[in-house]
Amino acid sequence: MEIVLIPKEDYDKVFPYVKELIKRAVDLSGGRTTIDYVQEELYKGYQQLWIAFEGTEVNSAAITEIFNYPTKRVLTGHFIGGHNLNKWRKPIVDTMAEFAKLNDCACIEFRGRRGWGKVLKQDGWKQTYISYEYSLEN
Repeated sequence: MEIVLIPKEDYDKVFPYVKELIKRAVDLSGGRTTIDYVQEELYKGYQQLWIAFEGTEVNSAAITEIFNYPTKRVLTGHFIGGHNLNKWRKPIVDTMAEFAKLNDCACIEFRGRRGWGKVLKQDGWKQTYISYEYSLEN
């Protein structure tokens, strides 16, 4: 399994191949964003695009962003999608951790559905908070 941080100048070539993987995760955002907005932010250089592949098969794609909180800098995982999770889960986290360290990040954070908790716990992640939403529509 090879994990690659795609250079900004190659987004146009790569994004069409991973758009649907990312879109599936974006569609679960509760209407907070769209795939077009994610693509815009990526092309502006605010976010990073990662892919995990084996041979010519793309197994996963992820979008991250370096975020500066008042007291620490973190690598935030916004969206991740793919198949064959057990093949790429650990390698992609290890590769992102190296990138985060090189960019003076204190940790990697990721928001996702409850099911991710069981998967991430296996690799030493801990749940730091839970988010709830109360809709004001209808």
